[in-house]
Amino acid sequence: MAEQRTQLMAAQSDEILDECAHHWMIETPNGETSGASCKHCGKSRDFLNYSQRKVMTRSVKPAAPQKVSV
Repeated sequence: MAEQRTQLMAAQSDEILDECAHHWMIETPNGETSGASCKHCGKSRDFLNYSQRKVMTRSVKPAAPQKVSV
């Protein structure tokens, strides 16, 4: 996995030198990565299929007890 990330980061740094403003056509997610090709120049690369951001969770407060009138 670390080797794959290193390869992706190296590919990203190489792309900085490209003159094409890539328009990536990303394949349907299938596994850890999805292949993609540029609509303009045909260059290809892989994209990771997960977010590195923290997943936000929402806590639900229990309902307040209701008063019973006698």
